[in-house]
Amino acid sequence: MKVLVILFFCFLCLSTNAENIKIGFIDTNQVVTSLSQYKTSLDQISSEFEPKKQELLDLYNHIELVRTKIDEILKSDSNKSIEDELAKLSNLEQSFRKETEFWQNTMNNKKIALLKEIEILVNQTINEYAKRENYDLILYENIAFVSDKVDISKEIIAEIEKL
Repeated sequence: MKVLVILFFCFLCLSTNAENIKIGFIDTNQVVTSLSQYKTSLDQISSEFEPKKQELLDLYNHIELVRTKIDEILKSDSNKSIEDELAKLSNLEQSFRKETEFWQNTMNNKKIALLKEIEILVNQTINEYAKRENYDLILYENIAFVSDKVDISKEIIAEIEKL
């Protein structure tokens, strides 16, 4: 019985001396995809690459026309024409692959650069917000459960949108 009383008093003393720790959680995907700056920049990247996309679609349609022409030549049994058309088709397909790859890589690089800029902005905002609001710990990613009480994603979005 004495042990239980001592444990009770120890627990009581510890709980009265314990400091409150302020913890927050941020859903980084929600923050990034909700930012108007991110949406606007993505739209700019898309519009920048739209002419090249249309050019590639036109090239793809041309390749399909050449394939149709080859099918017609195969039906007519003209060997000379088919060799020329097959070579033309091969060159067009190779060009299409190279151009598509280059276009996709360039667009991905621009999106990665945009995400890096946004990441820096989000991290700076989180640090400023944490200091101003006296947070001891702010977490993101790989959390099993977060209550709405500690989820500060909307507050971070609002802070960034003010800038």
